[in-house]
Amino acid sequence: MNTPAKPSKAQTVVCLVPKKLKQEAQAFIYKRFDPKQAALISLSAGDPVMGIRLILSNFWKKTDLVVLFTRDLELQRGLTILMFISLLFRAQERVVVEAHSLREKILSWPEFLLFEPCYLLVSVFGSLPLLLYSRFKVRKLSRLAQKSPPSEARWLSQIKRILYLKTDLNYVEAGGSVGHVAGVANAFAEMGYDLSFISAADLAGIDKSKTPVHVVRPHPWFRDNFTGLLELAYNEIGVGRIFALVEQIKPDLVYQRYSKNNYLGVILSTRYNVPFILEYNGSFVWMERHWGKGSRFSGTTEAIEMCNLLAADLIVVVSKPMKDELVSRGIDEKKILVNPNGVDATSFHPEVDGSGVRPAYGLGDKQVVGFIGTFGPWHGAEVLAKAIRPAVAENDDLHFLFVGDGVKMDEVRSIISKDGVGDFVTFTGLVPQSDAPRYLAACDILASPHVPNPDGTPFFGSPTKLFEYMAMGKAIVASDLEQIGEILRHQETAWMVRPGDATDLAHGILCLAQDAELRQRLGAKAREEVVARYTWQRNVQRVLEACQSLVGNE
Repeated sequence: MNTPAKPSKAQTVVCLVPKKLKQEAQAFIYKRFDPKQAALISLSAGDPVMGIRLILSNFWKKTDLVVLFTRDLELQRGLTILMFISLLFRAQERVVVEAHSLREKILSWPEFLLFEPCYLLVSVFGSLPLLLYSRFKVRKLSRLAQKSPPSEARWLSQIKRILYLKTDLNYVEAGGSVGHVAGVANAFAEMGYDLSFISAADLAGIDKSKTPVHVVRPHPWFRDNFTGLLELAYNEIGVGRIFALVEQIKPDLVYQRYSKNNYLGVILSTRYNVPFILEYNGSFVWMERHWGKGSRFSGTTEAIEMCNLLAADLIVVVSKPMKDELVSRGIDEKKILVNPNGVDATSFHPEVDGSGVRPAYGLGDKQVVGFIGTFGPWHGAEVLAKAIRPAVAENDDLHFLFVGDGVKMDEVRSIISKDGVGDFVTFTGLVPQSDAPRYLAACDILASPHVPNPDGTPFFGSPTKLFEYMAMGKAIVASDLEQIGEILRHQETAWMVRPGDATDLAHGILCLAQDAELRQRLGAKAREEVVARYTWQRNVQRVLEACQSLVGNE
């Protein structure tokens, strides 16, 4: 199954890649093959018309190798469809490659016809029973939580062993969530707690010599082809493997970073009668409705969210708007802790050496404006792109460094191309979280151009990049938006601008670019502020203090 491919013999290469992985696939292909002989084709399993056109337009073309670049060899959404499209190409060899590990698997018709119909049948005919059973189970757990809410009796006099549940199904190498998970876990460990992970995928940023990471993969027979219910399957199918690990770990506390359609934290805290802390970073129903394409099972997703919220002993949210939203849904405000994100100030600091980044990208002695992120709809990367033309019209010594990749990247590139400012911009693609400090150190100004929510509700984020910027001691230009505007103060710790206003953003960049003393003063004050109040150690200390207040026990 996992026999390595021999792509070095190939002369012509076609790489099929989901849109979100385009930059990673490009780096992989161009490193191993002659770019003149390699063609990248973006595709989506959710767009059958595009798939048919792709097959028809390429059916008669011969190639030596077809590479299907995926996020995961087993869990890529629509994997059966993507493999079928790959097999229809006239190629001598076909291989599936996993993005983060670069694991490879030979793709052949015999194996496909032997196994994929079985996966397809399980997905199609197993989905309805799974959905119905999950709804029944969640109603039962919710009634139990309402009838017998969490009490002081579940808390032991002393917490020593903590189980951290990380149930997102995809491996993520960079971004705010990576920094958040690693920051909280490492802070617990540094404070003397015995913390262990049970995770659906491998974790970046964790020192596994100090913190055990038990990876429990979803059951391989339940593929996410059409139904979108793979997350539900993770709660029930093969859960005995998780029970066995929990009985080995013997946790005094379950801490879960909530993920879509998951209620394992509720199951484990109920089964083993231990406290349950839920880290809740927003409603997936709201996010899919406003930032995605919606969900066919939003009722189930909402019921699972409410089940977790009712069952949790303590709910940790990153902002007051998020707490207000939960209170409006009937959640007891006494068990909700507002706990802004933080930073590892020993990894992000002004002495980080970024000198290797500038020559690597030909930045020379330009004044570099940096942005790092996963290009989410809330990050405002497109606003920064619009600010480049008016900024460089006044100061052509500026250069803009975009670090990362994501859903808004195509729009950002389109704006930059349309405005004709490509010579003033560099894209690095995704970089590992551990490399982020070096890239930030190479910048003179750091941009946090976040935008308001599309439905007019208060911005509920607590951007990890904000705290990383502050810890670097660099000048920051940022949107004056909810928590961002509460933590940063105009001309004291940052230069604040109107959210979504590219002209005001360009003005702020120009003001910082022309005043070195102002940049130094703002950066130093921001560093002082973040070290005093927003490290991950302070974040975890606030969680522990909230636990103590719940039981009235010092």
